[in-house]
Amino acid sequence: MKILIYGAGVIGSIFAAKLSIVGNNVTVLARGQRLTEINNMGVIIRKANTKKEEKATVQTIETLLPDMKFDYVIITMQKMQVSSILECLSKNISQNIVFVINNASGYDDWVKAIGKERLMVGFPSAGGQRINGVVEYFIGKGLIRGFQTTTFGELNGENTQRVQNLIKMFCDAGIPTVFCSDMDAWQKTHVVMVTNIANALYGYNCQNKLLARSYSDIKKMILGIKEGFAVLKKLNIKPKPKKLLFFNLPTWLLTICSKLLLGTKLAETTMVKHCIVAKSEMILLQSEFDVLIKKSGLATPNIDSLKVNLNAGK
Repeated sequence: MKILIYGAGVIGSIFAAKLSIVGNNVTVLARGQRLTEINNMGVIIRKANTKKEEKATVQTIETLLPDMKFDYVIITMQKMQVSSILECLSKNISQNIVFVINNASGYDDWVKAIGKERLMVGFPSAGGQRINGVVEYFIGKGLIRGFQTTTFGELNGENTQRVQNLIKMFCDAGIPTVFCSDMDAWQKTHVVMVTNIANALYGYNCQNKLLARSYSDIKKMILGIKEGFAVLKKLNIKPKPKKLLFFNLPTWLLTICSKLLLGTKLAETTMVKHCIVAKSEMILLQSEFDVLIKKSGLATPNIDSLKVNLNAGK
């Protein structure tokens, strides 16, 4: 497959390396220091737990020209950056453009720019941090998949051949990946999770072990997630994936389990690193979900209390 990874941050680097290593023809769109790093070093990723390194040599470009055709263009960047690239994408001839981006506000702007027939949506179960040009990473496997698995889908919910091909390509690259028939619901559900967890962490300057000591604040986080799910249900949006229905368990039990999880290295790797670098994105996502809260008419006292941490910059 001929693949363009549009964005060379942590997720883009993980995707580029893993897809290239198994034989795909991968190009990365990068600029500035990151472009220099990739041209000089290749894409180097280091597994967070074992420290095993892998290196991939990829092609690079700084600008996507209209006549550059790829089997898949995979967009990996933060939500607020997308508007600046829509015109460029609209002019490109590639037929499969996959937005792997946090989103709680729907896809109207993206559809208007590139057309519904070209647009695909997904989200990764992966993360990490970049240190001196090397991406220290994790991929959602094992226990992590109880919360999130890399997922792709079509806007109309159909399990098309192009989605199946994309999922197979990722699975072959060692990234467990599944299909979802309602990516809009999936992404709104994810925003419920990530904003409440991030806002709780911001109250402790993203120090997960300090948050882990506070039963009351973790309880508030769990109640905030439950409030978010109630908002979705009021708007006739079924939380996705179904396995997250374990949040129907008693609050005290979920609080104890979360308390244990937040004190681990796993929490630092999978939650904290992203919160530190993505605060502006969290502000945007919270504002998008606030629109849904207002539309639902429901009171969300725990969400309101937690987002004070975000707005106050704590």
